[in-house]
This record gives sequence, C-alpha cells and structure tokens, in this order.
Amino acid sequence: MRTRKPKLLVLAVLLVSLLLTIMSKGCLSSASQTPQAEFPAPTVPVKITFWNQETNDLRQKVVKESIQSFNQTHPHIQIVPYFYEGETYKAKLRVAAISGKMPDLFYYWTGESFKYMVDSQIVADLTDLIQEKPAYKKQFYPEALQNSSYYERLYGLPHTTSHVMFWYNKRLFAQFGITPPETWDELILAAENLLSKGISPFSVSGKERWPLLNWYAYLSNRLGGTTSYQHTIKGTGDFTDPSFIEAALLFRELVKKKMFEPGFLGVDRKTAENMLLNGETAMYLQGDWAAEEMLSNPDIGYFRFPTVHGKGDRTVYYGGSSGWAISKNSNQQAAFEVLSYMLSMEERKKFVEASGQLSTLKELPLSPSHMKPSIYDYVQFIQKDPSNYFGYYDQEIDPRRSELLLDAVVTMAGAQTMSRKEIEDLLKQIR
Repeated sequence: MRTRKPKLLVLAVLLVSLLLTIMSKGCLSSASQTPQAEFPAPTVPVKITFWNQETNDLRQKVVKESIQSFNQTHPHIQIVPYFYEGETYKAKLRVAAISGKMPDLFYYWTGESFKYMVDSQIVADLTDLIQEKPAYKKQFYPEALQNSSYYERLYGLPHTTSHVMFWYNKRLFAQFGITPPETWDELILAAENLLSKGISPFSVSGKERWPLLNWYAYLSNRLGGTTSYQHTIKGTGDFTDPSFIEAALLFRELVKKKMFEPGFLGVDRKTAENMLLNGETAMYLQGDWAAEEMLSNPDIGYFRFPTVHGKGDRTVYYGGSSGWAISKNSNQQAAFEVLSYMLSMEERKKFVEASGQLSTLKELPLSPSHMKPSIYDYVQFIQKDPSNYFGYYDQEIDPRRSELLLDAVVTMAGAQTMSRKEIEDLLKQIR
C-alpha cells in the first residue's frame, strides 16, 4: 500500500498539470482574440494638406475651428492646414504648380489664372463627385458653380462672393462736412478738401500691387464698361483701348496730387487698414473681406465706387467668387469629403456671421443675434445691391499678362512724371 501512494500522487499531479496547461492555452488563445475584437488595429488616417490665403485673425479662427471639428469627427481623414498672406500664397502656388508638388486642397480665384491650372491638368474634375450628392449641389447658387466650371465640367467649389468698395472714416467726413460721393468729381473735391486739412485722402497697400489695381480696374470699367475688358481677356482687344488709357491718366492724377498716404508703395495691407481706422486717412478702396475689421469700428462706413464723367453704373461691382479646389494627384474622395464639410450650411453660416462676406450657398439661415449689427446690416445691403460684377483683372487674364499688368500699375503709381505716350507704350506691352 505504501508503494502505490507515491505513484497515485505523481499521476494526480501530472493530470492536474495537464489540465492547467490546457486551460492556460485556452485562456491565452481567448485573450489573444479578444483585444482584436474590442480594439481593432489603428489605421493610418489620410492626411489632406490644405493651403489657404486667409490671414485675417477672425476669419482664420473660424476656418481653423471648422478644421478642428472635422479632424475630431473624422478620424480616418486629418486636415493639415497652412495659411499664407495673399502675395506669398500666389507665389507658393505658382512654384507648386510648376514643380508638380501641389497641396491636396487649395484656395483659388475664378478666372483665366484658374483656367490655366485646369488646362495644365493640375486640378481634379469634381463633376462626378458632386453629381453623387444632388441635394448638396442644389445648395449652391448655379452661377457660382458656373464660374468654377470649364468645358462644362466643375473644377472647384466656390465659398464666397466678394465686393470691392470704399470704406470711409465717418468722423472725418462729419468734421469736414463731406458726404459720401456719388461721382468722380465729388470724390476728387472731397479728397482735395481733406488734403488741404493735412489728411491723406486715401490709404492703399501698394506693397502688394493688386490693391493699386482696384483703382485702375474700377476707373476703366466705369469709363468703358465690361466689353473692353472682355475683348482683352479673349485677345481680340488690348490695354490700348481708350478706356484703359483714360483710366491710367485719372489714376496718374491721384499720384501727382499726392492723394495716397506717404510711402504708399511700401505699405502693406494691415498698415493701410489701420491708417483708416485710426483716422490718419479718410478712405480706403478694398474688398469686403475687410468688412469685419472695418465695421467693428463705429467710425467706419462704406459707399460704392462712383460714376466717372457720367459713365458707369455704381451697382456694378469689382469682385467675384473664390473657392477651394482639389489637386488632381490627391486622394480625391477624401479631399471632397473635406470640402463637403467645410462648405456645409452649418460651417458657412458660422463664417458669414463672423466675417460679413457673402456665401455661395443659397438660403443660408443667418441668425442676427449671432452677428454684430453693423455686419448684419452690411450683409443685408450687399445681398441686394449688385446688379452685376466684373472679375479681378489680375485673375481674369493669363498669368503672364497678369504679371505685366500688375507691374505696369506699379510703374504708373511710382513714376514722378509720365506722358500719355509713355503710358500708351507701357500698356501696349501687356499682350
């Protein structure tokens, strides 16, 4: 009996060990499977690089909040944003287009410059993507989508419609008995009045070139309408048309009479805006992308660009649409998902209520209680006032002529003396 007990004990121990081993393996197998079911292996999110030329603090803040919200609610896609000032942005975009290293999403202005990118096969065709979302497509104004379409195909989604107008210091106007002018002669009389009191009539950010073009574009449009420039865009006309020459001569008169702030060719946009806000200058010709800065100051009002020598319609605005496009080599489905979110009713509502810029979405449900009264009033005005638009001169023509035009306007702004013949010869080169 003594000899059997050890054997039985050993056998029992072996059986228990075997049972524990089997159970252990079962537990390990179960443990190795359970985390896979509860915690799937993380997938790498698609990164969408997003270039924007929005540098205004408040508007950039709203866009960044939309991006942050998207990234939080769409873990499979992450937006990587970059913000650049206007001229820097244009230069970077040109380099990216030439090098073939385009961002996934980028800001564009409608016109020949964007069409040039389309023709260069840099931009993705969005036609089929938006056709898959008919309800979303219907939210846009048809003309806004048309402005971003070429060859009956859609290449970008427009987000805002902008208008260039005069912003003025109401306190200075009241002090010197000036009312908002409706004609060019009235504008010049007001400017001469201010100049005689030691006030620079106009501020302009000549450093960036295109703000000078605001003046030249409006003057030539008021004098010659849209027909002359349409011929120039198509190549059936050029800048030697009489309306362009006369506009240049009127612009030169402003320069010769020192109507702009001292050193204006070296002044940036922020400085020019602050000069108006601080009462150093009385008027500022700029787009309503500056509406929030301007109308947050109770001393600032606005008026249309006047008629010139009895010509032109004050309700025809220099401006147009801008939007976001997708690079052809990007992950187009992911990028379009970003666009659909950024240009949704909810996100655009936040942007318009903060900035005062018009949206390209129809029936945007704005809440007056969410807006500054001055901005709400401006939006109500600008929604109804325009009878027509004419596009940005530097965007409506091809990039080569655009650079020649901008350089020509800077030359006209900086020359001490310039004869009519010299102006004609300068403009003749823009071909």
